[in-house]
Amino acid sequence: MSEIDETPRTYSGALLGAIAVALLCALISLIWAWNLSGRLSAQQAELADARQRNVQLAADLRETDARLRVTADELGKSLGLTQKQLDTRAEQLLAREAKEEAASKRLETAQQQTAQQVSAVPVT
Repeated sequence: MSEIDETPRTYSGALLGAIAVALLCALISLIWAWNLSGRLSAQQAELADARQRNVQLAADLRETDARLRVTADELGKSLGLTQKQLDTRAEQLLAREAKEEAASKRLETAQQQTAQQVSAVPVT
């Protein structure tokens, strides 16, 4: 037993290889994490810029809508028409268009009947 106690312990080559692989993996993991952190920071900055642009675009849209409403109101006043009058006029135009369409269909039907009657007449 004394011989076993006196021999110094040595690490085997497999254990040293496993430790080297573990250290290499740890180093690669750290580099990969650092790279992902940089990408994440860049994406967060782009997202913040996009949000800021969206806020600015929304404000521009609200301003444009307000100007458009004011312009439409002024135009309606300058023409002397209220929204109700505009709606009434639009309904009248739609009704007239429907009547004209019906008359056009009647005319087509009459033309077809005339063409059938003419083709039914015997040629002498």
